[in-house]
Amino acid sequence: EVLHLVTFSGYSRVYPSVFGEMQGSEIANAMDLARGGQFTDIPSAYPAGAWYSYDDRTCEYNCQVTEYFYWALTSLLGAQDYPGRLDEIGHEWKANTPALVQSMDPAVYVLLTDTTYQLPTQLPDGTYQR
Repeated sequence: EVLHLVTFSGYSRVYPSVFGEMQGSEIANAMDLARGGQFTDIPSAYPAGAWYSYDDRTCEYNCQVTEYFYWALTSLLGAQDYPGRLDEIGHEWKANTPALVQSMDPAVYVLLTDTTYQLPTQLPDGTYQR
């Protein structure tokens, strides 16, 4: 949930055309590709080729962008890459490893690895320097 706060109150506000949680931002356009179309409401079924298929009906379009950012970034950082994880999340997100994000979702891969935005490149592990 802290990551949602950072992306919503930070990145989406500082870079609205890139990370804005609204239709037409670069991340929203990437999400629309990942979902197999632009859906303002959750569809009854996502297209067969969709790799992002979040289905919480209380989550409107902006919320869908927030969740997509979360899945993509945490997958790039390796947080979703462990035995059994794809079985747990595959109904929502299929690109759970860095390699899968790069191959399945090149649009978001380019955004989230662009050093201009100084996104995290490693997971927090509780070990920090003073």
